[in-house]
Amino acid sequence: MVALTFPDGARREYPDNITGLDIAKGISPSLAKRTVAMALDGTVVDLADPIGKDAKIEFLTREDPRALELIRHDCAHVLAEAVQTLWPGTQVTIGPVIENGFYYDFFRNQPFTPEDFAAIEKKMREIIARDKPFTKEVWSRDQTKKVFGDKGELFKVELVDAIPADQQLTLSGPEKIPEYVVVGHNTATLRESSLREIFEIAEKYVRATQDHFPPGIIGPFTLQTAVDKDLKFWVYDVSPRIGGGTNVHMSAGHPYGNSLWRRPMSTGRRIAMEIRRGIDTGRLGELVT
Repeated sequence: MVALTFPDGARREYPDNITGLDIAKGISPSLAKRTVAMALDGTVVDLADPIGKDAKIEFLTREDPRALELIRHDCAHVLAEAVQTLWPGTQVTIGPVIENGFYYDFFRNQPFTPEDFAAIEKKMREIIARDKPFTKEVWSRDQTKKVFGDKGELFKVELVDAIPADQQLTLSGPEKIPEYVVVGHNTATLRESSLREIFEIAEKYVRATQDHFPPGIIGPFTLQTAVDKDLKFWVYDVSPRIGGGTNVHMSAGHPYGNSLWRRPMSTGRRIAMEIRRGIDTGRLGELVT
């Protein structure tokens, strides 16, 4: 049995591995309908996750500010399904939640146009009107890659390959747009006091590539890092390109970059500036491999 403590201080015991959804249904069908997630000891988790130990439990309804990220995440899934329904053959990459909404990266031969937005929004409303629930299943790496491979989702297969082998994969089982989640991955906000260390790590990486693989890395790249409780950073992957997590800054420019250069500095403008500087100083050859 597991003992769960509710916000009002009440303590109740339930069978091991009971889900939050089953508990909510037992309290009130209307509560189960309004609830979108639960918090165990303050950590927001899926309602369908089994509860295997004593904890403080709290149900999150749509009105809870903490639920907004989950709702936007669901909307990203709906967006992907709408696009692939309207334009079969379109591949999806990542669909993260961002500060003021959500987006999804797509790959198709013909670019989207503003005229497509109305059709996409209409299709999303149709999908939402079906009231089909989101559910989650845990699959093996091989099974996950087969699902994506059979769908022709080559980018998703690549993303699965990038996950450490000992990590489980979670998929939205019956949904048309499954997505992987790294178990134990939590959202974190970087302290500005840590920026200097982050920049130093990037500079060290550049110098290492110059020492071991002359002339070294040239152009935009992304370091994927993790940070521990002591604010120590660990680099676990490198993308010699613009990674998915930075795509939102491709055209608008990152706030810190804009502050550094005192003007909007998109990735393209930053590259163009370096090329111009290379031409003016006669060092263009150092920028081109």
